[in-house]
Amino acid sequence: MVDRHKRRTVLSGVAVGALGSLSGCLDRLPGVGSGEADDGPGGLGRTIKIGMLHSLTGDLSHVGEPIRNAGELPITQLEAADVDLAFDVGRADAETDSAVGVREALRLAQAKYPAINGALSSDVTLQATQQVLIPYRTVSCSPASTSPTITTLNDRGLVFRTAVSDTLQGAVLARQAADEGYSSAATCYVNNDYGYQLSRAFERAFVREAGGTVAAQVPFEQAPEDGSISYADELETALADDPDVLVLIGYANSGAQLLRDLHDNGADPAVLVTDGMRDESLPGRVGEPIDHVRGTAPLSAGPGKDFFDRTYESTYDAPPDSTPFNAHSYDATAVLLLANAYAGANDGELIRASIPAVTDATGERIGPSDLARGIELAAQGDPVEYVGASSGVRFDENGDVVAANFSYWTYEGDSITQLDTVEY
Repeated sequence: MVDRHKRRTVLSGVAVGALGSLSGCLDRLPGVGSGEADDGPGGLGRTIKIGMLHSLTGDLSHVGEPIRNAGELPITQLEAADVDLAFDVGRADAETDSAVGVREALRLAQAKYPAINGALSSDVTLQATQQVLIPYRTVSCSPASTSPTITTLNDRGLVFRTAVSDTLQGAVLARQAADEGYSSAATCYVNNDYGYQLSRAFERAFVREAGGTVAAQVPFEQAPEDGSISYADELETALADDPDVLVLIGYANSGAQLLRDLHDNGADPAVLVTDGMRDESLPGRVGEPIDHVRGTAPLSAGPGKDFFDRTYESTYDAPPDSTPFNAHSYDATAVLLLANAYAGANDGELIRASIPAVTDATGERIGPSDLARGIELAAQGDPVEYVGASSGVRFDENGDVVAANFSYWTYEGDSITQLDTVEY
């Protein structure tokens, strides 16, 4: 048994400790079942290990800390409930950079964290899966990686996500563009898998379902945090045919620069943006009113949303919806903890195999408000049906959630106002 005074979160030095070059590390691979298994399946009185791989710096830094806080909230709850388990949390910063994300995922895997909440960027998730998660048999659940490529990734069943695929967001974005009366569009998208796939998903839906035309799809590179870049050339190319609406697909740093350059260009098209640019600091960073900008983003609407909102706000003294993916991060951790408890071992493949048992419609229904009871049931080997803050958290055969709601929103001064809820 774990001594009661030791039931606390252990914040690992994984994210900041020294590590040699990545080269040569991946050829020394653990075998199946190499995680730190306990004496038997299930049971309390043991330590659950979980990693957090988020973007605390880089182009997603504006959402990284709130998402990490939401991801650690289930552990705070369980410790306060005095559950007979200890929690060892390894933190890592992917920096919104796929090379860094691979390195940080490797740190977590080599420190034998069998499950990871993250990554945020789709590119990081894709690269880390191929180079680290598969070789090290580590399971992940991303709260924010939305690229459709993840659906078809040959991930050996190790990658789940509580965030919805951008195949859906592209269709919602196209529907909103058509509803606003636009018949022609151009896109500017961040030059990574997230941007490319979402731009293509929008094009397919806008042409097929709305009868519109997309004259140009123009990639751009991520902006450095110091803003030392201009997108004037990319915008000129995108606007060459005078589209009704310009769709910007990127993150807050790049988005602020794009909107500044668009203002300097003197062009005044309607602008649609996506979840990566939903940031209340954006108007201040642009320095000009952006009330003409509309956007789409996944909307948290799970059965446990009210409880999550109250708990997040009281714990962090911050709005629970400060990013579109806070509730998704809470659910990612909750599912991984429940699966670890059911598996009874810090073993990625056993945790992966246990996720269906803790999202099972035949089990006792468990939400965020009774997570402590859920984890005790799971540790006893009883299936449960976890229903979350972001959604009902039902995964398909690809590890994707099967239904979603979206917010259609706009900027009003320095705040974000929801215009509509879109079900898909």
